[in-house]
Amino acid sequence: MPFSYQKMPVSYQKQHFSYHLLSRRRVFGASFLDHARDRPLSVAAFLPSRLLTHVKHVLADEQELFPASSWQELEAIIRRKPISVVVLDPTADGIMNVGAVAELLKRYPSLPLIAYVTLHAPQFNAVAQLGRLGLKEVVLHHFDDEPEGFRQRVERLKGNALTHAVIEALRDRLTKLPRQLSVTVENLFDQPHRYTSALDLGMEAGLAIVSVYRYLDTAQLGSPKRLLIAAKVLRGFGYLRDPGYSVLDVSIKLGYKAARIFSEHWVSIFGVTPARIRTRLTDEAAIESVLRWMGAGNDDSLPDDLGRPHGRGGSRPRRRRKPEPS
Repeated sequence: MPFSYQKMPVSYQKQHFSYHLLSRRRVFGASFLDHARDRPLSVAAFLPSRLLTHVKHVLADEQELFPASSWQELEAIIRRKPISVVVLDPTADGIMNVGAVAELLKRYPSLPLIAYVTLHAPQFNAVAQLGRLGLKEVVLHHFDDEPEGFRQRVERLKGNALTHAVIEALRDRLTKLPRQLSVTVENLFDQPHRYTSALDLGMEAGLAIVSVYRYLDTAQLGSPKRLLIAAKVLRGFGYLRDPGYSVLDVSIKLGYKAARIFSEHWVSIFGVTPARIRTRLTDEAAIESVLRWMGAGNDDSLPDDLGRPHGRGGSRPRRRRKPEPS
């Protein structure tokens, strides 16, 4: 029997394709979600102009939006920018391109993807095909794209399971920190690309650097530098599970100026190079390795390059020795 969109009741369409998100997804702790809502998202979009205009209105100035003008540009953005969610239309360039979306689902399976489409048979056919390939989120233009609900859907999708797991593992230690510093550490693991040194942690928490060192040491969270590296390498591990990313891509996404330094940080935690471990380590083992590494070792052995010039990393500042009198 030929496909007939018009004969399908809207209630069935919405139920079958989960238009109203509330799927059986793991719900994060209230504390984590409350703070996560305050962090700006990075959203990549490839949409026709009228849909893109509405997405800009939905996200307003609260989020970072990276619009693409082609499928190639969209993938380049995904590979090199710290994208949290992708919003696209299979007909964004005027041609139905199910294959391009299917390739994104295959190459970046952990990246949340929303199909934002108009209510027409060709788009609905495409969504049906993509649903069988793993697409889970669909927003219908003029039906369920009311700004507040759309924004909540985007924000709900961006939760990272690795981030949640490591924050829960650190929960007892985080309670020993001042409230704002605890929130800052959660933010660090949620969006590590935004941080490059102990200065960033202190500025966000409203604390002097010496106080940041003291509080983290008391809570057995290691030094700010090790905390920064741990957050970046753990997120890098999450990225590298997807086949579409290279080590260079991930180092750029995380804010490194040199992929070599990212690889050295990775080896210091996991003991082998990213290429050898990317598909062999479980999430639980990765988190255990990161937590164990955070509190051990000497910062002097760790190479510097977290996005700022050498010597301005997160290690404890040293006083320069005065020259001996002649």
